[in-house]
Amino acid sequence: MTTQEQPHNQLVQVDSMRMSFADFAEVHGKKIIVAAISLILLSTIYFTVTYISKNAIEEESKRWAGLGASQQSAALQEFAKNNSGTSQALIARVEAARVLLAQGMTLFASTNLEIKKEATNNIEKAIELYDLVINDPLLNLELKAQSLLNAGKGHEALRHFDKAKDCYTQASLLADKTGAGFLAVKYLKNLQDNQVDLATFYKNFD
Repeated sequence: MTTQEQPHNQLVQVDSMRMSFADFAEVHGKKIIVAAISLILLSTIYFTVTYISKNAIEEESKRWAGLGASQQSAALQEFAKNNSGTSQALIARVEAARVLLAQGMTLFASTNLEIKKEATNNIEKAIELYDLVINDPLLNLELKAQSLLNAGKGHEALRHFDKAKDCYTQASLLADKTGAGFLAVKYLKNLQDNQVDLATFYKNFD
């Protein structure tokens, strides 16, 4: 091959490559563009989801910290109100109800009328809070059984015996799955067997 023929052949090869690329681009160009756009969208979605997930975890962590700092019933109820729809709000309501019930039961035997009234109000409020959480789908079975059991105790102290039996019965349906449900069976039997005596006992606190 002569020196003059080499540049000519190279030009032919370059021109051939250009034609081949043009043909390829014409046939596959749209597919390449779509693939590139899809890749960009997927990357954007991935980083967005990652960012949101990280933020969600941080918010979840803050809520757990806030719940741990709340000890009084009023503070727990306020926390639940401000974090409505979260698992932390649900637990806050259960804990607020437990605190109120414990305070009410402790003061229930007082002969001071004001203290007695406060005790009754605490028990009634505890029952209201338990009623709010019992059917919440986020509530696990153990906490559900415990909430039903404690609501039953509150009703029993107020001599709402039919309501107490209903709560104990619902909790006892979970006896094979939860400790609170197992305990509710005993409370139900005790109330059924000793309702008259219990009515007399609680009447002494009037």
